[in-house]
Amino acid sequence: MTSGPTGHLVDKFGRKKFDKRQLQSDGDFPKLFDYNGKRFDIKDLMGVFNKDGNHKIMLIQSKDGKNYEDNNGRLVNEKGYLIDRNGNIIDAENKKVWWLTKHLKHGEFPKIFPYTKFNIKNIQGDFELDPLGNPVLD
Repeated sequence: MTSGPTGHLVDKFGRKKFDKRQLQSDGDFPKLFDYNGKRFDIKDLMGVFNKDGNHKIMLIQSKDGKNYEDNNGRLVNEKGYLIDRNGNIIDAENKKVWWLTKHLKHGEFPKIFPYTKFNIKNIQGDFELDPLGNPVLD
């Protein structure tokens, strides 16, 4: 993705993917959140790659043929994110950022931005509550 003439983030076809108001003043993505509310920079999760003529990253097959590596020999998934031996997405310091591999969709993790609106009550069921505020399940 690149910055278009309007400052919006656009794909290679010129379609707007992020409005410039969603980006930081330098035009970069804001830090994201994991499920625990810890902030991280997406750049810390990405491997280093060469790109082909279509601006697509060129993954390197590992010597064992079972995994991919980046240009620095670090394990990566099919989307180019750094991973450990168990497939958890890690940062450049080998700290787990996304350890729930079942939440990954085709190698991508949920993108929770600071402006993401989320209300837990919108997805919770309606339950009778006990005096301590816990749902009563029959």
